[in-house]
Amino acid sequence: LFSDIRDFTPLSESMTPAETFAFVNDYLGTMAPIIREHGGFIDKYIGDAIMAIFPSSPDDAVVAGLKMEQNLEHFNQDREKAGKPPIRIGIGIHTGNLVAGVIGFEDRLEGTVIGDSVNTAARLEGVTKDLAVSLVVSETVVQELRNASQYTIDSIGEVKVKGKKEILKVFGIALRDEELTAQP
Repeated sequence: LFSDIRDFTPLSESMTPAETFAFVNDYLGTMAPIIREHGGFIDKYIGDAIMAIFPSSPDDAVVAGLKMEQNLEHFNQDREKAGKPPIRIGIGIHTGNLVAGVIGFEDRLEGTVIGDSVNTAARLEGVTKDLAVSLVVSETVVQELRNASQYTIDSIGEVKVKGKKEILKVFGIALRDEELTAQP
């Protein structure tokens, strides 16, 4: 799962560096616990972006992404009460093989995951900038869902993502109304 705040650069231009740090930490403090609650772990923060891994099931990532959207509504309500504009996010979810390991050199090492599936998830998050939805999943995610009947799944179509030769089928996804209220 990759998520990113839309139009972060213009937003941060209107803030001091200290205000930007406070804003990002407030946002991440709202979103990060959702990932843990749904069986994921955060590989890294990339500024205002989150890269998370869900080792058990794509369902965990999908529910976490949907909960992130839901929490964003509350986050934005608080921002609006404080006289601040709402924010938007993009979330891309893909599944596949990857390798976890250490990258870097001597005095600067870092653990991470690498693989085409990681790159694809990042690119899917990027396509939300051009779509009318904030969360997209790949066809592979849809095929691997344990209980697809609990979701409303809508085909968005095929997209060519930057750096990939193959065309990807992407989908918008939501929990059915009765499922959303039943989720913890």
